[in-house]
Amino acid sequence: MKWWEALILGIVQGASEFLPISSSGHLLLLEKLGIGHASLFFNIMVHVGTLLAVLIALRKSWWQIVRHPKQKITGYILCACIPTVALALIFKYLAPTLLDGLFLGFGFVLTACFIIVSELFKPAQTTLLNTKKSILTGVLQGIAVLPGVSRSGATISALTVQGVDRPSAANFSFLLSIPIILGSAVLESVELARGTATLDIEIVPLIIGTAAAFVSGLVSINFFLKLIQKHAMTGFAVYTVLLGIVVSILPFWGINLL
Repeated sequence: MKWWEALILGIVQGASEFLPISSSGHLLLLEKLGIGHASLFFNIMVHVGTLLAVLIALRKSWWQIVRHPKQKITGYILCACIPTVALALIFKYLAPTLLDGLFLGFGFVLTACFIIVSELFKPAQTTLLNTKKSILTGVLQGIAVLPGVSRSGATISALTVQGVDRPSAANFSFLLSIPIILGSAVLESVELARGTATLDIEIVPLIIGTAAAFVSGLVSINFFLKLIQKHAMTGFAVYTVLLGIVVSILPFWGINLL
């Protein structure tokens, strides 16, 4: 992998991880366009970069949880993670072909649908969470393992439809990303240790990609948290639905990305 490819992939990973546009979908799309190549170790390191970004951006929130774990939000995070992990394992081991991007265009369109529904159907807004809201959020987060389906878009939409105001929904969504990103990196590390993948990338592109993911992730988190306070997510819905349509119709023009 060339250094400029690692830079592009790192920037895209960090930015799209926290914006409601799907990081997995964009990385897969770039790969199919010939930018970079599939590398498990590179994926681990860019995940580490985005993890560091969210840890810094939400340092006050997660540190309070670490200092005082016996509080409601800890339970809500656990309730959301359980269905997420269950669905992720089901997709990985029972329907792995769905993770190859066969329905990438559909995934982008589904992201747009989640966002549009959340903008159209919003009950009285509150900052309060509960177990039911957390579990449903975890279910949609599990569906977001599919390429093209945005994790942040799905979780924030799930929360706002249930009456949680957008700033609180975004903050909880990003807190949820910490165990999910960490778990993903650990799982990929286990696969690497078992010998199912090799260290097939040079150190310079690896450093550049990780640093780019960290910086772009930090910028996108702060940008989105400010944006969501005053503006709707409709623009992201327009972008993902158009991208989904383009990806879906390209094969009909003889351009097969997947």
